[in-house]
Amino acid sequence: MNEFYDSLQGEDRASAQDVALTYGRTVNRHYRRLLSAKDASTYPYYVGLSSDLGSFTHVTKRITLVADTMLLSDHGVGTVHQLGFHEYSLYDGMENTMSRFGMVTADLAELGRWLLDAEPLLRKGLVWYGPVFLEGEQRAPIGRDWERQVPALPSFRDQSIDFLVEHGRAVDLSGTKPLASRVVRPILEIDLPFIDGLILSDFAQVTSEEFDSYRQYRDFMRYRLLELDDALEAVDSQVALERVALSIRDELNTATDEMRRAARSRALNRSGAVLSTTSAVLAAVRPEALHGALATGATLAAGATGLWPTIQAFAETKLKRTQDKWHYVWVLQKKGAR
Repeated sequence: MNEFYDSLQGEDRASAQDVALTYGRTVNRHYRRLLSAKDASTYPYYVGLSSDLGSFTHVTKRITLVADTMLLSDHGVGTVHQLGFHEYSLYDGMENTMSRFGMVTADLAELGRWLLDAEPLLRKGLVWYGPVFLEGEQRAPIGRDWERQVPALPSFRDQSIDFLVEHGRAVDLSGTKPLASRVVRPILEIDLPFIDGLILSDFAQVTSEEFDSYRQYRDFMRYRLLELDDALEAVDSQVALERVALSIRDELNTATDEMRRAARSRALNRSGAVLSTTSAVLAAVRPEALHGALATGATLAAGATGLWPTIQAFAETKLKRTQDKWHYVWVLQKKGAR
């Protein structure tokens, strides 16, 4: 991400739409390498499943406490924006082909503003945006008439879904609480603290420089999520889950106290920052149910069906029992997208 931000000169930041397009072109060049590096990371991976662009600021402020790194994607709901052309050589370089490529997003300007405001977080790898890229079929041109020969872009495939299934972590903003079933186990409901009253750019700067409690609590959650894997399969699983849930609540109280003291500091007090909370539910989901729900299509992001009703439908069918570890979904209450 540093390459992208370092490439933006003063005049390049004037147009939020151009910022979004530049980001798309930059990430596209390194997408395979970037995804491979993220895939090899030992950190838990979080994907904002139901995050439309209007919710990016909302979820960015609130999920920082429980996410090591967060991928946000609007899941291809919106307009196709052309980024350029890919040229390929065939037959030992004797013939060239070209394909048009682009990305899908609902609002380029809004995406660009978020990319600028959240710059400190992206530079530190705490959050990033995963574009949904589209590419047309390769066609051999007649002469150099590329524009006429390159076909329209096809339907998209959201690669962030693959990462969700691989890493088993997710964030849902639908507001619907998960119901207990054969494939869903609600674990605990807590109030997550976050610093409010700051615009996103100030919040991103403060978060990247301050609040050891953020980092300490994230480290703590890594180990607790590993313990949950064993607790969910224990003979007396409910008792085991309660023990883990109590330790999570205790550690969260410590983190909240540290954040409260930080929020009273002069620097933050002058900026109007306050400590707020958001209701959060942690649920465990069988991977085959979550994967199946996501595979129903990208309309989930638009709220056409919803994540939990779709998973519940899978619970009503006879699923093949697998030995895969449970996946974990944080459900955040969405009252407003500030």
